[in-house]
Amino acid sequence: MTLVRKSRIVAPGVALVAVTALVGCAFGTDEEEAESVTLDLAHTFPETSAVHSGATALAERAPDVTDGRVNFTVYPGGQLGGDEEMGAGLASGDLQCAFIAVAPSGLDDRLQLSFLPYIVTTYEAADEVFFSPEGVIQTNEREVLDELGITMLGFYENDFRGMTNSIRPIESPEDLRGLSFRVPGLPMYIDLFEEWGADPTPIPFPELYTALQQGTVDGQDNGIVLTYNSAFHEVQDYLTLTRHGYGTGNVSCNTEVWESLGEEDREVLSELIDEISLEVTQEVRDSVDERLEELEEDGLEIIELSEEQMAEFVAIRDVVWDAQEDTFGAELLGQLRQEADAAAEDA
Repeated sequence: MTLVRKSRIVAPGVALVAVTALVGCAFGTDEEEAESVTLDLAHTFPETSAVHSGATALAERAPDVTDGRVNFTVYPGGQLGGDEEMGAGLASGDLQCAFIAVAPSGLDDRLQLSFLPYIVTTYEAADEVFFSPEGVIQTNEREVLDELGITMLGFYENDFRGMTNSIRPIESPEDLRGLSFRVPGLPMYIDLFEEWGADPTPIPFPELYTALQQGTVDGQDNGIVLTYNSAFHEVQDYLTLTRHGYGTGNVSCNTEVWESLGEEDREVLSELIDEISLEVTQEVRDSVDERLEELEEDGLEIIELSEEQMAEFVAIRDVVWDAQEDTFGAELLGQLRQEADAAAEDA
């Protein structure tokens, strides 16, 4: 049974000192006597998405596992900003918690590691490389975020990225030449699309639909499910399944806020977030084929690449990876290559 307690709601944009004072007051006594706290939980996804399902599940189940001591208010659809704004808010304490893709957040160039092109191209390989807590991807993400004052608590899938556009079918890198593409605002991704001959334009995700609708850009790249849930097919004509990137996100909280919670609450919430992260991943993965069918029924032309066509795109991998050695270091890139190549052989 949920224990009803007095709630203190932290409004978005509150300075870190105010957040610290709040949680310090709420959890300065024994957990059984502590007053409840309500934390903001933001994400950029539509309310039809698996991420929103996960966020609402956390908000619904957190009071049960903490006996009412910890509650969440969900802010979906970029209400508190895109990944860049949410990342800055988590680091400063203005935002307490979020379902966030940290690679495009701009917080630290090292967080772009998971955005390197063609790390994996199958779900089997993704499970080995991305979902190992001891693997290069999660270890790097966790350690960098820790330096920034952010605690990573869960890791989930945002699916393989594909390309949509309103101009022509894309069947080879040559077809990208001259097309303007919205990309996340990070240098590596801009370099990737420039190597393909496209004109990359950073635009915050909450503004993307309007940019496509108005012709500010010709296309965009995101996962199949997110493309469908965001209704990009209403303003795009072609989708190519390039699988050039594997999108992930994590559930993170400002470290001072997280550590202000009682030890027992942190433990049960960590277990709950692990469960919900798996649920989000499975929901995304289970819905891809269905969403592709629905996109095609709604008039989007789906281009599936042959092995030879895919190889033309994959050739960009070494070019981009080698250019990022100064950012990630030769040793870290070497470890990731080993993990990726081993997973590809196992898949």
